[in-house]
Amino acid sequence: MTEKVKALYIHIPFCEKICDYCDFPKLQYFRNFAISYLVVLKNELEQYTPHDLETIYVGGGTPTALEADLFKQLLDIIKPYSLGIKEYTFEANPESLTDDKIVLLREYGVNRISLGVQSTNDNLLKKINRAHRFSEVQKVVASLKNHGFNNINVDLILGLPNATKKLLSQDLENVLALGIQHISCYSLMLHPHTVLFNQGFRELSPDQSREYYDLVEQALLKHGFIHYEVSNYSLPGFAAKHNFAYWRNEQYYGVGLGAAGYLGNVRYKNTLNLEKYLKGMYIAEKEQLSIHDCFVYQVMLNLRTVEGLSLKYIKQQFAIDLYKEKKKIIDEFIANGYLMLVNENLIPTYQGMMILDTIILQLI
Repeated sequence: MTEKVKALYIHIPFCEKICDYCDFPKLQYFRNFAISYLVVLKNELEQYTPHDLETIYVGGGTPTALEADLFKQLLDIIKPYSLGIKEYTFEANPESLTDDKIVLLREYGVNRISLGVQSTNDNLLKKINRAHRFSEVQKVVASLKNHGFNNINVDLILGLPNATKKLLSQDLENVLALGIQHISCYSLMLHPHTVLFNQGFRELSPDQSREYYDLVEQALLKHGFIHYEVSNYSLPGFAAKHNFAYWRNEQYYGVGLGAAGYLGNVRYKNTLNLEKYLKGMYIAEKEQLSIHDCFVYQVMLNLRTVEGLSLKYIKQQFAIDLYKEKKKIIDEFIANGYLMLVNENLIPTYQGMMILDTIILQLI
C-alpha cells in the first residue's frame, strides 16, 4: 500500500485519578515520569516524521492531567506536525481543563475537544471515582465556547453501577442543554482487574443494552443529531474526521504508550510497559497483514458507519464479488431491515448497527 498517511494518534497515559472502570493504558500522574515520557514521545514522533497530516488526535489517559508547563511542552512537540491540519482534537477531563490550558489549545490550533463526562449524575460520578462533578462540565463547556471552540464532544457511558433508564434520560437532557456538537455513547465494559468488576458489578445484558441504546437513539435524533457510527452521534458537519481514518481502514501513525498504528501492510501496537517505552522499546506487537486480513478489516470497519461498505471497492481491491458470493445472506439482512443497498454500498441501519458482530461474521 502506498496511500498517504493522513492521521496521527498520540497517547498520553497519565491520569490524576484512576477511574474504577478503566482498562485503557494509563498511569497515576507523577511529574518526573511525565517529563521523561515527553522526551521519549518526541523521539518516537521524529522516527516517523509525519507530514501533510489532515487530523491529529491526542488521547489518553488524560492529556490535560499534565501541569501547565508540560502541557505547553506537549503542544510544542506536536506543533511541527500540526500545520495546515483540518481537525486537531484533544481529550480532556473537566476538572483539569483550566482556562489557561484552553487559551493554549486555541493558540496552538487545536479545534476540537473531547470531554470525558461519562455521567451527569454526581452520585454516579462519585461511585466510579471520577474527580469532576457536572457543574464543572457546564463551566468548562461555557469557557470553551467563550474561547471560540465550536466543535465539542462529550463521552457518556451507558450502564454504570446503579444507573437506570430514568438517569440516562436525565443525562441526555443535561448533555443536550450544553449545546454541543458531538456525543459518543459507550456501553460499560468491565475487565476482571478493574475495581468495579472486583466489587461485583457486571455489564448490561444484551437486552438491557439495547433498551439503553434505543433511548439514546430517540432522544438524539429528535434533536437533529445523526447516528453516523455505532457509538457516535453528531450534528450535521461535525462527524469526527480523525476516526473516519480508522473506520475507512486507512493508515495512521500511533505514538505513545499502548498506542496502535497501521503503516504499509503492518498493524502495530506499542508496549504497555512504561519502563520499556522510556528505553525507546516502543513496539510490542506487529501484525503483517495478508490479503484476507485486509479484506476482513475492510468489512469489519466500513460497516460501522453510515458510509457503509463499497461492494465496488471490495471487487476492485480484493477481486471478491461479495454480493454474488453472499447474495442469500445479504438479501436476508436487507429484507429484515438490518442493511440497505445504496449505489453498490452496503449500509447498516440502526437495527443493523445493534447486531453488527453477527452481520460481519456472516459476511467474512
